[in-house]
Amino acid sequence: MGASVKLIRENSLRVEATGYAFDIRLNWYRSLPLSSVDILSLKVDGEQVPSDQIYFQVNGHTYPIQELVERFEELWFVQDSAGLFVHQPGKVQSGTVHTLEAEVSLRFPYMNIGPGKFLTNVTKFASTQIAR
Repeated sequence: MGASVKLIRENSLRVEATGYAFDIRLNWYRSLPLSSVDILSLKVDGEQVPSDQIYFQVNGHTYPIQELVERFEELWFVQDSAGLFVHQPGKVQSGTVHTLEAEVSLRFPYMNIGPGKFLTNVTKFASTQIAR
């Protein structure tokens, strides 16, 4: 299913006070706990974004992506977009064009395929957008 989902929401790139953000969609048909989400890679204009500068925004909360593994009590609902905020002040300016590339892996806690192993789904997607 992941290949048919546009992981990055169109026209969602926006400049914020201390960086920039854009929206991503859940690449699965069921809601999942945040502990199942792993942002494997994020590039802007071909340049890798350091993971310590990426934050996941969902349900009114913001988490460093390294903390998602601990967030088993909070769900990412299938119909809701989540935000990826990048703390890089001045990197993206309003009105400029940027190519966003994201790679997201999901672990399905209800699909055990071996001791301590769960089925995963990896989706890569790129989108060129104008920052607003």
